[in-house]
Amino acid sequence: MAEHYFPSDNPNVRLGEEVNWTLAVYNHMGSLQYVVIRVKLLNSTLASPNDTLGEPSPAPVILEFAQVLVSNQTWSIPFDWEVSNYTVRGANFVIASLLVNQSPLHGQFANAIFGRGFRFVFELWFYDTQTNNLVFSWYTNGRPIDVWTQLWFNVAQG
Repeated sequence: MAEHYFPSDNPNVRLGEEVNWTLAVYNHMGSLQYVVIRVKLLNSTLASPNDTLGEPSPAPVILEFAQVLVSNQTWSIPFDWEVSNYTVRGANFVIASLLVNQSPLHGQFANAIFGRGFRFVFELWFYDTQTNNLVFSWYTNGRPIDVWTQLWFNVAQG
């Protein structure tokens, strides 16, 4: 069951309010796997990963987590975050800095009207030994398979 993502179950996150999540990756591929979780911050209008084409979101990566997993290993990744700065331009909220796992991230990450409809997208990438590259999807029965999830939140003033 997935529940209680936010303090007081409220997705309206205030400046400096810490949110604590744990991501879990389980290797059921039957062999050693090098995996990377790519984290992206989007709004409601930026493209999500495309499952039909097996393509990742075109949004920039703001953070990565990497690990080698043996078969049947589970990797738990703490993701403790807060919005540490944002600017408001008219009705547009722009996230300017985040604190993730006590590490500051700065930039103009995403914007949203009235601060509503931000989302973190977590994409699972793996190292493909045939291409010697990280890849986002693989093919099973002629169709692309990819793994990603997203969690939506709003930035609240005050």
